[in-house]
Amino acid sequence: MRTYTFVLVFVVMVFILNLANYEVDGTQSISKEEDLELDRQLNLLNKPPIKTIHSSWGDIYDCIDFYKQPAFDHPLLINHKVQMKPNSELKGGRDETSIFRTHVEKCPQGTVPIRRTRKEDLIRAKYLALSTEPMSASPHEKFAGILYKNEGETLFGASAKISIWKPTVDLDQYSLAEISLRSGWDSQYNRIHVGWTVNPLLYNNDTAVRNFVYWTSDNGNQTGCFNTLCPGFVQVNPEITPDLPLRITSIYEGIVYELKYHVYLSPSEKKWWFVIEDTTIGYWPTEILPRFGDTGVERIYWGGHSMDNEMGSFPEMGSGHLPDEKFNHAASFSQIQYDNASGNLLDVSDNKLTDIIGCKKIYGMDSYGYLEDQDRRHTIQYGGPGGVC
Repeated sequence: MRTYTFVLVFVVMVFILNLANYEVDGTQSISKEEDLELDRQLNLLNKPPIKTIHSSWGDIYDCIDFYKQPAFDHPLLINHKVQMKPNSELKGGRDETSIFRTHVEKCPQGTVPIRRTRKEDLIRAKYLALSTEPMSASPHEKFAGILYKNEGETLFGASAKISIWKPTVDLDQYSLAEISLRSGWDSQYNRIHVGWTVNPLLYNNDTAVRNFVYWTSDNGNQTGCFNTLCPGFVQVNPEITPDLPLRITSIYEGIVYELKYHVYLSPSEKKWWFVIEDTTIGYWPTEILPRFGDTGVERIYWGGHSMDNEMGSFPEMGSGHLPDEKFNHAASFSQIQYDNASGNLLDVSDNKLTDIIGCKKIYGMDSYGYLEDQDRRHTIQYGGPGGVC
């Protein structure tokens, strides 16, 4: 995570959250210059729509001409060669996402749905960034998962089946399950994060479980954002966006629902594609991620991630229960794999994994290695009840 003063961050967050019906007018919390800059960003992000959709869950989506979507306002994408789907579609299991994933009403042909951005969204997102390194995270963030390092291998993507749960999260906390990919050094870290989250800080006090994506090319100092809150991520799906809520989640000692998330590089197309099950959502052009070049990514993380509130209390992670080898109790990642230079998915090697448990008092993580039963392949359990570490 970029270096900043966490005291300031939490003061700002709490200030925003306490304004229940607050409308930013440029005078109550931000300077005139900042307000003008926010207006400029909103004008770039909120394009004139072909059609507007009011979703049942409260979000507004604008159907924008594919070639006029915010992604292409990025200065490095002026001459970008667009693409609607990968040349080589991934071969995998059946698409189970319709069972528990919401859909935006389908946009007209040639357009894509972009969640309408408000000024409050930009203010909130400004003070949220995801950590780059689980092993050296700030005291306000905790991780529980595994880290895989590039040691003589080329890592061109990552995949896993992630169980979907709804952890209890206060309005000034977040909890998520993610696959994150990283390359670079110091302020030049390039990163992609995908998964699901409960993040009322980002979604205007909404505690629904949502998919999310996040990227940055300079460790979050100037570039990058969640979802489509800045130019960069190219939306290609006409009804599935990267920030949709999930309508069904797993039940303790009951049914467990999973989604397979996959981020991978197509070298010939020079695009990092994001796929859920067998549904392509969009991609990041390689132009905006220069450190994800010919050598691929350096580190991949699979696991949970949370942030505490101003009282130092962390939320539930995963199912809210500690690992116990029962997959309808604690949250899990299974079929943990990475893509090699040939585009093949390979199982991770145990001797190249580092276990990450940020606070054993409130969270746990068990790595079970390769499990043949139910085709789980490499599997971990993670999470816990949260609390003060």
